[in-house]
Amino acid sequence: MSRTVFREYSPGEKARHGDRTYVVEERISRGKLGCVFSCRDDWGSPRILQIVRPFSRDYENVREGWARQVTELQRVQHPGLVHLLDGFEHDIGFHLVHERCDYRLDRYVVSPVWDGSRWFKAVARPVLCALEHLHRSGYIHWNLHPRNVLCTIHLDQAHPDSIFSGAIKLSDLAVNTLLGKVDVLNTKITRSLVPPEYLSPSECGPLDRRTDIYQAALLLLCVLYGRVLHYSFEEISTGLPVKHAEQLQSSYGQALARALQPRVEDRFPSALELWRAVSGCHSSAAELTDIAEPTFREEKSACPT
Repeated sequence: MSRTVFREYSPGEKARHGDRTYVVEERISRGKLGCVFSCRDDWGSPRILQIVRPFSRDYENVREGWARQVTELQRVQHPGLVHLLDGFEHDIGFHLVHERCDYRLDRYVVSPVWDGSRWFKAVARPVLCALEHLHRSGYIHWNLHPRNVLCTIHLDQAHPDSIFSGAIKLSDLAVNTLLGKVDVLNTKITRSLVPPEYLSPSECGPLDRRTDIYQAALLLLCVLYGRVLHYSFEEISTGLPVKHAEQLQSSYGQALARALQPRVEDRFPSALELWRAVSGCHSSAAELTDIAEPTFREEKSACPT
């Protein structure tokens, strides 16, 4: 069965699932496969409503994929992952209700007042803890970057030396990335996040959980430099991220350099091992070495309010 005509939600409309009601607010984004809205639940709590529409795709195939996504996301829940609260079929569409995290890490990282050495461990701990959980559950994330690290509270309200569980979370988990079953040809990946083993598997090794170790190290490199770093395929293949980590001239830099090694077997074997390597490190802003401006492209914006 194929259905292709769908009605768009308007602010104030309600989506119901059993005795639960979600009041739609504004549309956040719209893509080829559906829409994302902000909404409120019965308690008035802010949520995110993601709607998958079949459009020209086979309706039953989309339903099967959506049902598998709901099951797997509920199975893999963790305080360091954005929580899936509900999943249901409604109005010829497939709905996912997520907790809402209003702040993105990339907005903090590029703020002129960001101190990466001060916040490094506060970001590294929850990110690597969530990764370790995903890997032990049989997944890789495959799309780690500062835009996909969300904060449930404004970081100005937290202290980097405290353990504020659940304040920093990973989002955008694709449930089709089971370990050992990454479909390289059909899985989208941000160009600057492509690992060396994607470009040259014969020389660098297989795509596995150590791909996440590589991407996590790239993310933490952004945290330290206070810039969102973008690398070309040539820069990735020649190991430029490793050189940038080494230029930090700190124990953090040495740990990240190992995690960014082009050869998979030369990296840390797990997220926990990477955390153990950085948890005992010490660094200061004065240790960061300036990089020539043409070396990489960066984004700058104000810290979120």
